Amino acid sequence: MRRSAILLAFLFLIASFLATCSRSKKPTSDGSLVDGIAVTNGYLIDGTGAEPIPEAVILIKNGYIQAVGTESSLEIPSGADIIDVKGAYILPGLMNTHVHSGYDEDNLKEWAKSGVTTVRDLGNLTTSPEVGFSIRDSLLNDNENSRLVAAGPLVTTVGGYGNYPVTSPDDAEAKVNGLIDAGADLIKIAIEDYLQGRAWPMLSMDEIKRITQTAHNRNRRVAAHISRSKHLYMAIQGGVDDVVHMVIDHLPDSLITFMIEKDMYWVPTLELWWGVSELYHLNWDVIAKDNLQRFAQAGGKVAIGTDYDGYITPFDLGMPMREIRLMQAAGMTPVQILVAGTKHAAHVCNLDNELGTIEAGKIADIIIVSGNPLDDLEALLGVQMVIHNGVVIRDNGED
Repeated sequence: MRRSAILLAFLFLIASFLATCSRSKKPTSDGSLVDGIAVTNGYLIDGTGAEPIPEAVILIKNGYIQAVGTESSLEIPSGADIIDVKGAYILPGLMNTHVHSGYDEDNLKEWAKSGVTTVRDLGNLTTSPEVGFSIRDSLLNDNENSRLVAAGPLVTTVGGYGNYPVTSPDDAEAKVNGLIDAGADLIKIAIEDYLQGRAWPMLSMDEIKRITQTAHNRNRRVAAHISRSKHLYMAIQGGVDDVVHMVIDHLPDSLITFMIEKDMYWVPTLELWWGVSELYHLNWDVIAKDNLQRFAQAGGKVAIGTDYDGYITPFDLGMPMREIRLMQAAGMTPVQILVAGTKHAAHVCNLDNELGTIEAGKIADIIIVSGNPLDDLEALLGVQMVIHNGVVIRDNGED
């Protein structure tokens, strides 16, 4: 009887294992193992906006995607570690391109585990740039952490909205070069004259232009904090690359056209405006939603970002589902939202040559979800596996 019970228990364990996302090592003829992973038997949503590819195969080696195809078009190398996802959906790792408190190991681990494999911190207000970027570099050494892209402090004028003041165009050039020398991945500026119940002095247009020119000369992009349409107009004139926060006054059609002509990206942070509106009984969330709807319908490029921990209101830590739901309520389609969280997000992080889409030559940041997010974006909460820099850091089949 005891022997039968043991046998039944053993058979149950075998069946349970086979029912999960299977992984197997295939030895070569001499018994050695070849480095590399083959993700197979899934539907590929590659981040470009293209239709899903069934029976997809992704070959990964040394942290990079080596090839992308189908089971009929790609030969799996002998010895590859095969991950059969059994009809699940394969996507690029998502990104949150506007967070604060990114220099926090617990936060980075939670983001990575949820499938958000890169975050862009747009305002470290607590340390010097040198100390902050040193902490970032240390955090990047742990592959269990989400990748941290960091702007450092928020560049502003004396007494302005932010914490890193400049006094003239020449001073702006010197300080931006100093931030880049210290390790800034990008530069964030404030174009803000009234928020949080008080007036703020603003950077001059000459200073804004000098900042963007200096950053662009050194292959760094510039993000601008704004809250109203007149700030957007200044950002466009000043040559910034993306603006963060959807404006909370009426957005003129002419500015939508102007922004699209300049190929600028928008990080709308609807979750912030939802929280602020709930807290203070405002309608800023309604205005922002309408503005985003018209911008997206006109063909404007959007990247997902929430302003996590940038204010006292609640934010999602991990997969930014409230932001995603609000974007969908603003009329964005699941395809547009997924592109906003992958391809467009990689662009504003200045990582579009390395991340954001699943294609040969890019870093292997990949998530696998059980359902189809093109049918129901809630499927993004069903992450089964996370591959970060080519290494599996979450596998529900091995929990």
